Amino acid sequence: MEKRLGALPVVSEFTRRLDLSGIVDGVCPGGASALVTHRQVIEALVANRLTAPAPLVRVGDWARTWAV
Repeated sequence: MEKRLGALPVVSEFTRRLDLSGIVDGVCPGGASALVTHRQVIEALVANRLTAPAPLVRVGDWARTWAV
C-alpha cells in the first residue's frame, strides 16, 4: 500500500525543534498498558491539523492515507 508523505517531514522537524514530545511526556506521563502514548496522539493530531485538517472523527481515515 502506498501512503502519502506530503509535508510530514517538515511537521516532524518543527515538533522536534519545539520539543513537543518532551513537553507532552512531562505533563502527561503515559500508563504502561496504553497502546499509544499521549505524545504519539498529540503529534498525530498536530500533523493532521498542519497537513490536511479533518474533523476528529476522521483522523483515523487521514492516518491510514498518510504515512503516519
